[in-house]
Amino acid sequence: MATLHPFAVTVALIGVWGCVSDTPGAHDTSGDTGDTGDTGDTGDTGDTGDTGDTGDTGDTGDTGDTAVPPPPSLGLRGLLLAQDWSREAAPQGEGADQYRIIVLQASMASILPEVRASNPDARILAYQKVGGMRADGGDTPSTGVQTHEADGIHEEWFLHDAAGDRLIYCDYPEVWAADIGDPGYQQRWLDNVRQRILRDGFDGAMMDDVNTFPGHCLGSLGTPIAEYETDEAYGDAVVEFMEAVGPELISAGLLVAPNIAMNPWEDVMRAQALAIAPHTTHVTREYWMRWDDSENFTGPNWESTLTFYEDVEALGVAFLALTYGPGHEGVLQGQRYGRASFLLAWDGVADSAWGYQDEQVDPWTDEWAIDPGLPLESRRADGVGWRRAYTGGTVLVNADEKAAGTFSLDRPHIDGDGNLVSDVTLQPGQAMVLVHAE
Repeated sequence: MATLHPFAVTVALIGVWGCVSDTPGAHDTSGDTGDTGDTGDTGDTGDTGDTGDTGDTGDTGDTGDTAVPPPPSLGLRGLLLAQDWSREAAPQGEGADQYRIIVLQASMASILPEVRASNPDARILAYQKVGGMRADGGDTPSTGVQTHEADGIHEEWFLHDAAGDRLIYCDYPEVWAADIGDPGYQQRWLDNVRQRILRDGFDGAMMDDVNTFPGHCLGSLGTPIAEYETDEAYGDAVVEFMEAVGPELISAGLLVAPNIAMNPWEDVMRAQALAIAPHTTHVTREYWMRWDDSENFTGPNWESTLTFYEDVEALGVAFLALTYGPGHEGVLQGQRYGRASFLLAWDGVADSAWGYQDEQVDPWTDEWAIDPGLPLESRRADGVGWRRAYTGGTVLVNADEKAAGTFSLDRPHIDGDGNLVSDVTLQPGQAMVLVHAE
């Protein structure tokens, strides 16, 4: 996917883009969660796609009931991206049976029976790229439309520069930029994805590169696009794409979870993303509360990201939040801050989930398993920070940009390190989920 951000030093998910925007200090993290060919790219930095791996498409198993079940208990709120054959064992790891949403590459359909057996309450989504076409995967590609479907037949499905030449992603040169606003492209994408997901037994699609700006060194971040004079015009076309495709997939009983690249603090991008949300079942937000190499978000960036999540759930749409690591604070603090911020805003009803991805660590840790129960109140300010009472504990977040905050607890709690505490001091960009002491 593609995500704009104003930090001076940024890395796009698994890979560095190298496309610098014309905004001082801004990088284009519009890729897809580290596109290794297209192992499912949930975010804005490339494609975590699955480099043309067709895998074993053998028996795809029971297609099951694609109806959306009621929300599970809080313990089942994990989001797992295992959209690469190198991560095929992750759904059976320590977090098995604790994931709510699992994203696989379409070519991994053959392992669906094992994944479902280990995660009976999970919804399993196939990664499918929206904003670009590539030649990979045979009958189980990572893109909704493959290049051979357009090459020499539908030139209008490609994006072009001023000279009429086709445009590619600078960070994934095997991906040809698609004109997502073209009705023919929209229909072909819908027909292909609906047919293959229903055939192979996935519960829906994680749609990558549903970006409110082109990214990938295109548009204002690089080469101008002949079909779209402005990034805003491109974003409007993406909204039109989701209006055409999302309801059709939902009517087929499928989950629709676009990975929307946008900056929540940019009014136009935010409005376009919220216009997309009603045509989905879930909105995916990569870079939840930090870029993979940055400090945790604080101040206005934290607040706008959190309120975007709240706005999505207010529309009756679930939210998928993905935190990347290791970040400046390291794995532990990144996990605590990402999960606590998620729990601070969760409405207690929506089928939302949070996950952490760092190629150097297991996707599940004991930190995820700290279960405070269900929310008893809305988030409320406490000094420089925020708190929220749960039935079995308390969530604390200090998103202040400069000041430390001390939080007094109304009863003894156990902190994330196993200590019995009656108050907690958090530095800027720190958070903690605590449970009541017995």
